Amino acid sequence: MIANIANTVLGLILVYFAVLQPAAVEGGGSTLWLALAGVIVVALAFLARRSDPGKWYSATNFVAGAWLLVLAALHAFSVAPALVSFWGVFWSGCIVAVVALWAALYKPAPG
Repeated sequence: MIANIANTVLGLILVYFAVLQPAAVEGGGSTLWLALAGVIVVALAFLARRSDPGKWYSATNFVAGAWLLVLAALHAFSVAPALVSFWGVFWSGCIVAVVALWAALYKPAPG
């Protein structure tokens, strides 16, 4: 549950940077923090897998974190278009935040 809450906060931070600080997402200096965010999302999804009520929650966050790593690689080896960077970080952050919060709060009915 703690890992899901941390992933929720990280997802909200990603959305914040995509919407309110687009220069931080689109610039060439975003490679390191995108890669770091991707690694943290993947690691937290792996840790949250044990306590998730369904395994698809962590699998979805794992894929969103992998997509952040792909965006970081695009920034490192070429120039990623600003539109791809914005939407990639925005949707990754939204997906991570919503799915992680859902996993943290959802408790299946007994029986």
